[in-house]
Amino acid sequence: MKNILILMAVGILYCPFAIAQTLNAANLLHTTRRISFNFVGKDSVNMALNDEFDLIEDSCKQVIRYAKLDMRKRKYLGKIKDVSSLNPNLILTEGNYTADGLKDGYFITHYLNGQLQAKGSFKNNEYEGKWEMYYDDGKPKLTFEANGKDIKITDAWDAKGVKTIDNGKGTYRVNTGSIYWKGKLLNGKPDGAWSAMKTDDATNTDIATEKYKNGAFQKGTGPLGDYNDVSRMALVPGDVLPFVKAELLHVSMVPCNGVKRKHIVNAQYAQGFGYFSEAIKRAVEPYLKTVNIKSYENQFNITGEVNDRGFIVNMTANDAFNQSIAQGLIASLRRLPALNPATVDGKPVTQKFNITFNFGQGLYSFSYRFLQIEDK
Repeated sequence: MKNILILMAVGILYCPFAIAQTLNAANLLHTTRRISFNFVGKDSVNMALNDEFDLIEDSCKQVIRYAKLDMRKRKYLGKIKDVSSLNPNLILTEGNYTADGLKDGYFITHYLNGQLQAKGSFKNNEYEGKWEMYYDDGKPKLTFEANGKDIKITDAWDAKGVKTIDNGKGTYRVNTGSIYWKGKLLNGKPDGAWSAMKTDDATNTDIATEKYKNGAFQKGTGPLGDYNDVSRMALVPGDVLPFVKAELLHVSMVPCNGVKRKHIVNAQYAQGFGYFSEAIKRAVEPYLKTVNIKSYENQFNITGEVNDRGFIVNMTANDAFNQSIAQGLIASLRRLPALNPATVDGKPVTQKFNITFNFGQGLYSFSYRFLQIEDK
């Protein structure tokens, strides 16, 4: 057995196929990574992967991949098998790659908890035939039939077990990382208008739209303008199954025993920040009309919190301004509508905010911001 050690540091590449950025932004220290491949014979290898199928230090591996790897072409060849590092009898992935490194034939995948994740076939790296996908609690998630890029959705369920697509009909959502597509299916194919939106945008503002007729793409509009060549949407993305990420031979951005960066989403008003500004104005104007502000040339801040239910609470004002006016404004601001609370890894949390009021020449203005949530 031959062991290849890959050393990594920020800005330095010791290997032709993998690099990880490990710069600590707080103290600008470099962290050296040691990622090893264990080769058996000329081309067989076992690799240490994390639960996202990124390369990781051997001592922190959760998945072990056994495969033949063409190092020069960065492609897997022949049969692959992924097993749990804690339970080698638990097979996470089994499948086959062609001599050109393309997924081909029957694949079956499991979650780390042992539940079936998906099963179906590939042909020349494309889905082929009938596929079944499941949630990690065993509930069904999706069934579809494919012939290359031609995909027909049969049935789909949400995470609670509610069926959203029945025999090819219903509202379907495709998650593709930071954005998602949503629209109607008819006979398993997209029909009518479809919209793309940012996953973390509570306003559900369209960033792209496409139109279909009887499953055929007609035209689309995106950030770069109109297009009518091909759709930018895939009903089932090619990388929806985690094991596919191992094809990239990426090194985990989080080192062994490191803390994974949390996904933080700020508090949002469902109708957008512009509408929230108008809501603030509508809340404070009736009160300010009762106050003579012509003699004031001041700036002051009101701080508070948006709690985990989206309500604004715990408001206080600094003492640089007339406290009676400040308290009147705070009482007015308590009438603001609830927001969508901030979330950390999908869990609602409290977030602090600040509203600054400026008074001068008998006029007033204000601005507001949500304060940064610490990634602990």
